[in-house]
Amino acid sequence: MRISVFSALTLCLLWPATVFATCNGTDQRLTFSAQQHAELNTRLADMPFAQGNHWRAQKGGQNIHVIGTVHLDDSRLDAITQRLAPLITAADLVFLEANEAEETKLKEAVATRPDVMFIREGPTLLEQMGKEDWAKLAKAAEARGIPAFVAAKFQPWYLSLMLGMPPCVLSQMAQGIHGLDHRVRDVATSAGVPVLALEPWDTLFSIFGQDPMEEQIEMLKIGITSVETAENAVATLMAQYFDQDHGAVMDTSRVALRDTLDMDRAEFDAVFDDMLDSLLTQRNLKWMTVLDKTRADNIVVAVGAGHLSGENGVLNLLAQRGYTLTRMAV
Repeated sequence: MRISVFSALTLCLLWPATVFATCNGTDQRLTFSAQQHAELNTRLADMPFAQGNHWRAQKGGQNIHVIGTVHLDDSRLDAITQRLAPLITAADLVFLEANEAEETKLKEAVATRPDVMFIREGPTLLEQMGKEDWAKLAKAAEARGIPAFVAAKFQPWYLSLMLGMPPCVLSQMAQGIHGLDHRVRDVATSAGVPVLALEPWDTLFSIFGQDPMEEQIEMLKIGITSVETAENAVATLMAQYFDQDHGAVMDTSRVALRDTLDMDRAEFDAVFDDMLDSLLTQRNLKWMTVLDKTRADNIVVAVGAGHLSGENGVLNLLAQRGYTLTRMAV
């Protein structure tokens, strides 16, 4: 999902928790034109494993329960956690995108290595962006409690992720309120089930930080959204999650966001596709190398639901490895 992994955690460590209003967004699909709905349907046609937040993959004597999560809090997650608890406590081990140890490393890096998130040498974003784009960015940053002079020093790829979230979500994370991932972790930890990370803490920093500055700034332009647009995106994401319609999340975001930006359609799609490749595909493929080496019989894999669907989604990658996939109730 666009609001994925624990990437926002670093902002919460740097910025004091500010009390923002509750998220009040509207499902973006309700305002889609017939043309937008048609494009979305076309993009979703024949997408592998586009629905279902819980699947069991079986091969030989091994069972891998893949659980699509959402990283934001919602009271409805409590009932889901209760239903999943027996499965989690009976597992040999649980995989998350990041476990407590990796999150601790992230906190330490933020506290001791400013180069992780900030531009330490050379021109700031203020100096690299046009006046109009910078004005939009400064307004979006300040609406989220980030002074413009600080935003100018952020690595552009990282700032783009932050600006995709509304203040209400940043406040939630700053107060330590989390989604299903942490609930799964807590159940496993209480039961003494090992909780492992699928990737190191610096994965996103490594993936996006390698991109040329020009490409990062293009991605940043897509991330400059108003608070209203960001709240609507969150409302849409949550509705799709509880509908178990995770395959539609990223393309809904694509269709909704494209028309709000003054950017050539082909250019927008190229930048968006590159972001998806980095945020989802590259990471999914690396996760599979971890799972390929795991010999435990009963495994729970709980990752953002946006990682499940598509040709390079976790579920299809398991199917390609000879696993039999069965959709389970959540």
